[in-house]
Amino acid sequence: MMRSRSLYLKILLHWIFALVVTEALIFALFITVVGGSHRQYLIRSVGQSAAVDRDFISASVAADVANGAAPADALERAVRNLAASAHARIWITTPDRKPVATSSAEEIPSAAGRPGKTWQHDGVTIALKVEKGMDWYATVPVAMPAFSSPLLLHIVPQRVGDGFPHVAFAAGLAVIGILIAILAVPLTLRITRPLNRLENSALRIAGGDLSARADITEINEIGRLAMAFNTMAETVERMVRGGKELTANVSHEMRSPLARIRVAGECLKEAVEKRNKLEAEEMLEAIWEDIEEADAMIGRILQFSKLDLHEPLPLNEQVAPAEVIAGLVKTLGPLAKSKSISIDISLLEDEKVTGDEEMLRAAFKNLLENAVRHTAEGGKVEVAMRREDAGLVTEITNCHPPVAPEELDLIFTPFYRGKHSRTEGTGLGLAITKKIVTLHHGAIAAKNVRHGFQVRVTL
Repeated sequence: MMRSRSLYLKILLHWIFALVVTEALIFALFITVVGGSHRQYLIRSVGQSAAVDRDFISASVAADVANGAAPADALERAVRNLAASAHARIWITTPDRKPVATSSAEEIPSAAGRPGKTWQHDGVTIALKVEKGMDWYATVPVAMPAFSSPLLLHIVPQRVGDGFPHVAFAAGLAVIGILIAILAVPLTLRITRPLNRLENSALRIAGGDLSARADITEINEIGRLAMAFNTMAETVERMVRGGKELTANVSHEMRSPLARIRVAGECLKEAVEKRNKLEAEEMLEAIWEDIEEADAMIGRILQFSKLDLHEPLPLNEQVAPAEVIAGLVKTLGPLAKSKSISIDISLLEDEKVTGDEEMLRAAFKNLLENAVRHTAEGGKVEVAMRREDAGLVTEITNCHPPVAPEELDLIFTPFYRGKHSRTEGTGLGLAITKKIVTLHHGAIAAKNVRHGFQVRVTL
């Protein structure tokens, strides 16, 4: 549970971190784009207004001088009228900033002309937000014939506007961020709850409950992870169950030769004490036969177990089953001849399959040996091969009596020998063959046919 909470907090903190970074980038982008547009709009508006004020001063002074007023008085009157109507502080100075006419006793601002702080628009020099309580400050040359030297008009608004709402916009982003963070809590829980169930299932399996499965139905990455987990759990359960069954079967099968060895050993001891050489040799031979049987069984068990280590099998060879079967028929010739059994083959020599040649040879060897071993003297074994839509089909038929229908699938089970089987063997040959065919993505099945018993292999 502590790990679940830790994961929950990590996901939530990642959500919040991503949100903070996103809002910071939004704020920077907004200030850069919208703030820049706002500044350009303000500069243009101030420039146009300052140009109108300049024209007003020039026209007003020219009119008063034409009516006989003194130039200085006309300029002073024009400045006061403009300051009253524009709600601004107005100064008229010489180029070296000596006052000629003013509407305010305050000092003239000194911000205009600073590099990086001022902008030009239509001959107007404009500074924005350079002093506390100052929205903007504009200077523009004024040409008046009544004065011998050029003059400079200075304008500062008395009303301070709201300006660009940086703080309000940042506060709005913060509120949105808090709301999204609150919404991230249930979203995070939606992600972590399936993971919690998956963790609980894993802990149950670790505790020995191999039937535990993750009950997750979401169609997303977590759902696919749960499906993979359940598939893995089923495979592990099947392997453990198979291992237990294999262990039980091995224990059962090994008891017979070991019991016979024990009995033979006691008989051998008695024969030695009686100095009965013939009986001692018979008991010793029986012991060796049982040892060979146990050794053969162990070899088969190892071969069956090693097949699990080849999953997935590297299928990288082009194998001709006809060549493999033909070679095996030659090898089994002496055994078949000893029982007067004929082996008829009808093979497709040009057909090939992708697989492992050694494993396929072992599989067909088991099938052919079984067919010969379970065929009565004077009987016949037939091997036929043909191509079908499902793949390359090989059928091995002998004249064995019909097998009970319920046993047709059981004969491929490890250590199963059949209810009426009288032949020796470990009961692993067909199980090994089925495993090899399955690793080759093929199919194997057995059935009773009119002439006897048949095993069908599709590759």
